[in-house]
Amino acid sequence: MRTVAYIRSAELALALASTYMVAVTLVQTSIYAKLKPHLAWFLGPLLAMFGADTTYIDIVLLGLVVTMSFTFWRRGDEAGFGRLFSLNMLMFFPAVVDFSTFNWINLIMPYDPVRRVSVLWAFGVGLLLQVTYLTLRYTVRFRLLREELLGRGAEPYDVDEVSKGQMYYLISLVLGTTGISATVFYLIPITGDMISLDALRLPYPHIVIGIVCTLLIAAATILYLRGSGRRADDEEVKPPEEPLTPPGGTGALKGK
Repeated sequence: MRTVAYIRSAELALALASTYMVAVTLVQTSIYAKLKPHLAWFLGPLLAMFGADTTYIDIVLLGLVVTMSFTFWRRGDEAGFGRLFSLNMLMFFPAVVDFSTFNWINLIMPYDPVRRVSVLWAFGVGLLLQVTYLTLRYTVRFRLLREELLGRGAEPYDVDEVSKGQMYYLISLVLGTTGISATVFYLIPITGDMISLDALRLPYPHIVIGIVCTLLIAAATILYLRGSGRRADDEEVKPPEEPLTPPGGTGALKGK
């Protein structure tokens, strides 16, 4: 039970930290500044009931999303963690749009896009969301495996050893993902300049790059679907497992 408590505590810390950081990032985005007057008008009567001013709308929003994050964590299943991840990504979206070179939101809802957070801050929050998603996705499976092993009669000490090995694997996975993401983040400006110089030599760079990217995405999708289809076919044609019989066949059972 101690191991489960440690895992759940780590899940809670990551869930609350990621939601808090992404909420702080949200309130500094241009889209939020555009929608804040409408949000204040909507929540104004509720704040007035508690004697609070509309200037505290940011704190109210922060408390609301952190409470939702705690509720999703309390469920402790994949559905709850999926909702937590969706909530965090929804709040992180305005920050991504502020750094986008094609702000399609501005075409629908005209506003003045101003970057109030640095590139490093946005990258750090995005990396925290990625780490949170990986960790919660695996820890919930670790806990389910523990329950299954204990239900089959495994010793608690052995199950704890299995959980420790799984956590070491998860830590290695998170560190590797963080290192790869950081490397890509610092290499993108260099490779981007090199690619842009080569792309300028093409007769129609946007069309050529768009067609190549579309073909790559289509090829990757086809390969993924074919692989999934083969696995499904293998599972369907797999013969059922025969029941185990003692040495001597069924006659031994009859003799008993």
